Amino acid sequence: MKKTIVLIFVILLTAIGFYVFNKMGGFNEVHLEVVEDVNINLVGRKFKGIPQDEKLTKAFQEIESIKNNNPGAALYTIYYSEPAGKLDTMEVFVGLDSKWIPDTAGFETISFSNENAIVATITAHRFVMPSPLKIKNKIIVFAKENSLPEPVVFIDQFVGLDEVKVIGIKNTK
Repeated sequence: MKKTIVLIFVILLTAIGFYVFNKMGGFNEVHLEVVEDVNINLVGRKFKGIPQDEKLTKAFQEIESIKNNNPGAALYTIYYSEPAGKLDTMEVFVGLDSKWIPDTAGFETISFSNENAIVATITAHRFVMPSPLKIKNKIIVFAKENSLPEPVVFIDQFVGLDEVKVIGIKNTK
Protein backbone atom coordinates (compact mmCIF):
# COMPACT_ATOMS: atom_id res chain seq x y z
CA MET A 1 0.00 0.00 0.00
CA LYS A 2 2.80 2.46 0.93
CA LYS A 3 4.69 1.63 -2.26
CA THR A 4 1.61 2.40 -4.35
CA ILE A 5 1.13 5.78 -2.67
CA VAL A 6 4.82 6.64 -3.09
CA LEU A 7 4.73 5.55 -6.75
CA ILE A 8 1.62 7.65 -7.45
CA PHE A 9 3.23 10.62 -5.68
CA VAL A 10 6.45 10.27 -7.73
CA ILE A 11 4.51 9.98 -11.00
CA LEU A 12 2.36 13.00 -10.10
CA LEU A 13 5.42 15.04 -9.10
CA THR A 14 7.19 14.10 -12.35
CA ALA A 15 4.13 15.03 -14.42
CA ILE A 16 3.87 18.40 -12.66
CA GLY A 17 7.59 18.99 -13.24
CA PHE A 18 7.28 18.29 -16.97
CA TYR A 19 4.19 20.51 -17.19
CA VAL A 20 5.93 23.45 -15.49
CA PHE A 21 9.09 22.95 -17.57
CA ASN A 22 6.99 22.96 -20.75
CA LYS A 23 4.97 26.06 -19.71
CA MET A 24 8.24 27.92 -19.04
CA GLY A 25 9.44 27.09 -22.55
CA GLY A 26 11.92 24.39 -21.62
CA PHE A 27 11.03 22.26 -24.65
CA ASN A 28 11.07 25.19 -27.11
CA GLU A 29 13.43 24.74 -30.04
CA VAL A 30 16.30 27.15 -30.63
CA HIS A 31 15.57 28.95 -33.93
CA LEU A 32 18.70 29.35 -36.09
CA GLU A 33 18.95 31.57 -39.16
CA VAL A 34 21.56 33.25 -41.33
CA VAL A 35 21.29 37.03 -41.47
CA GLU A 36 23.27 38.87 -44.14
CA ASP A 37 24.87 42.30 -43.87
CA VAL A 38 24.43 42.68 -40.14
CA ASN A 39 25.47 46.09 -38.85
CA ILE A 40 25.88 46.22 -35.10
CA ASN A 41 27.05 49.40 -33.40
CA LEU A 42 27.28 49.12 -29.64
CA VAL A 43 28.18 51.59 -26.93
CA GLY A 44 28.93 50.53 -23.39
CA ARG A 45 31.48 49.40 -20.85
CA LYS A 46 34.21 46.81 -21.04
CA PHE A 47 35.22 44.97 -17.88
CA LYS A 48 38.17 42.71 -17.13
CA GLY A 49 38.46 41.14 -13.70
CA ILE A 50 36.82 38.61 -11.42
CA PRO A 51 33.03 38.10 -11.34
CA GLN A 52 32.75 39.41 -7.77
CA ASP A 53 34.36 42.76 -8.63
CA GLU A 54 32.03 45.66 -7.85
CA LYS A 55 33.09 47.40 -11.09
CA LEU A 56 31.32 44.66 -13.05
CA THR A 57 28.12 45.21 -11.06
CA LYS A 58 28.37 48.98 -11.59
CA ALA A 59 28.90 48.57 -15.34
CA PHE A 60 25.80 46.38 -15.66
CA GLN A 61 23.75 48.71 -13.44
CA GLU A 62 24.78 51.79 -15.43
CA ILE A 63 23.87 50.24 -18.79
CA GLU A 64 20.69 48.69 -17.37
CA SER A 65 19.66 52.13 -16.07
CA ILE A 66 20.08 53.68 -19.53
CA LYS A 67 18.18 50.73 -21.05
CA ASN A 68 15.29 51.17 -18.60
CA ASN A 69 15.00 54.85 -19.57
CA ASN A 70 14.68 53.90 -23.24
CA PRO A 71 11.75 51.57 -23.94
CA GLY A 72 12.65 49.27 -26.80
CA ALA A 73 16.35 49.17 -25.99
CA ALA A 74 17.98 45.75 -25.66
CA LEU A 75 20.98 44.88 -23.52
CA TYR A 76 23.98 43.36 -25.34
CA THR A 77 26.86 41.41 -23.85
CA ILE A 78 30.01 40.02 -25.43
CA TYR A 79 32.03 37.61 -23.30
CA TYR A 80 35.61 37.56 -24.58
CA SER A 81 36.66 35.17 -21.83
CA GLU A 82 34.26 33.51 -19.43
CA PRO A 83 35.34 32.53 -15.93
CA ALA A 84 35.46 28.87 -14.95
CA GLY A 85 35.18 29.81 -11.27
CA LYS A 86 34.45 32.73 -8.97
CA LEU A 87 38.08 33.87 -8.84
CA ASP A 88 38.95 33.42 -12.52
CA THR A 89 39.48 36.45 -14.73
CA MET A 90 36.74 37.31 -17.17
CA GLU A 91 36.49 39.90 -19.91
CA VAL A 92 33.07 41.18 -20.94
CA PHE A 93 31.51 44.07 -22.82
CA VAL A 94 28.05 45.25 -21.77
CA GLY A 95 26.23 47.84 -23.81
CA LEU A 96 23.33 49.06 -25.90
CA ASP A 97 22.75 49.89 -29.54
CA SER A 98 24.47 53.21 -30.27
CA LYS A 99 21.14 54.96 -30.96
CA TRP A 100 20.33 54.76 -27.23
CA ILE A 101 23.57 56.44 -26.11
CA PRO A 102 24.14 59.34 -28.53
CA ASP A 103 26.89 60.93 -26.39
CA THR A 104 29.58 58.26 -26.47
CA ALA A 105 32.13 60.25 -24.45
CA GLY A 106 33.53 58.03 -21.72
CA PHE A 107 32.06 54.88 -23.27
CA GLU A 108 33.60 52.24 -25.48
CA THR A 109 32.21 51.57 -28.94
CA ILE A 110 32.23 48.27 -30.79
CA SER A 111 31.07 47.88 -34.39
CA PHE A 112 30.54 44.97 -36.74
CA SER A 113 29.71 46.10 -40.29
CA ASN A 114 28.60 44.19 -43.36
CA GLU A 115 28.91 40.89 -41.53
CA ASN A 116 27.03 37.69 -42.18
CA ALA A 117 25.83 36.27 -38.91
CA ILE A 118 24.13 33.22 -37.53
CA VAL A 119 21.38 34.26 -35.14
CA ALA A 120 20.00 31.87 -32.55
CA THR A 121 16.69 32.95 -31.01
CA ILE A 122 15.78 31.41 -27.68
CA THR A 123 12.28 31.94 -26.28
CA ALA A 124 11.97 30.53 -22.77
CA HIS A 125 12.10 31.55 -19.13
CA ARG A 126 15.69 32.17 -18.02
CA PHE A 127 15.50 29.25 -15.56
CA VAL A 128 14.94 26.75 -18.37
CA MET A 129 16.96 28.31 -21.21
CA PRO A 130 19.79 26.23 -22.63
CA SER A 131 23.26 27.16 -21.37
CA PRO A 132 25.38 29.64 -23.36
CA LEU A 133 27.80 26.82 -24.21
CA LYS A 134 24.98 24.72 -25.71
CA ILE A 135 23.82 27.67 -27.82
CA LYS A 136 27.37 28.39 -29.06
CA ASN A 137 27.79 24.73 -29.97
CA LYS A 138 24.46 24.75 -31.86
CA ILE A 139 25.60 27.82 -33.82
CA ILE A 140 28.96 26.22 -34.65
CA VAL A 141 27.31 22.96 -35.78
CA PHE A 142 24.81 24.96 -37.87
CA ALA A 143 27.71 26.85 -39.51
CA LYS A 144 29.51 23.60 -40.38
CA GLU A 145 26.35 21.92 -41.70
CA ASN A 146 25.68 24.91 -43.97
CA SER A 147 29.31 25.43 -45.09
CA LEU A 148 29.48 28.81 -43.38
CA PRO A 149 32.49 30.34 -41.63
CA GLU A 150 32.64 29.37 -37.97
CA PRO A 151 31.71 32.33 -35.74
CA VAL A 152 34.37 33.65 -33.41
CA VAL A 153 32.44 36.40 -31.63
CA PHE A 154 29.14 35.68 -29.88
CA ILE A 155 26.95 38.65 -28.99
CA ASP A 156 24.07 38.09 -26.56
CA GLN A 157 21.08 40.37 -27.16
CA PHE A 158 18.53 40.36 -24.34
CA VAL A 159 15.35 41.27 -26.20
CA GLY A 160 12.95 40.65 -23.31
CA LEU A 161 12.55 38.67 -20.12
CA ASP A 162 11.87 35.47 -22.05
CA GLU A 163 13.75 36.10 -25.30
CA VAL A 164 17.47 36.12 -26.01
CA LYS A 165 19.25 36.27 -29.35
CA VAL A 166 22.80 35.03 -29.71
CA ILE A 167 24.52 36.51 -32.75
CA GLY A 168 27.51 34.56 -34.00
CA ILE A 169 29.91 36.58 -36.14
CA LYS A 170 33.11 35.48 -37.87
CA ASN A 171 34.81 38.86 -37.64
CA THR A 172 37.03 39.53 -34.62
CA LYS A 173 37.11 43.36 -34.77
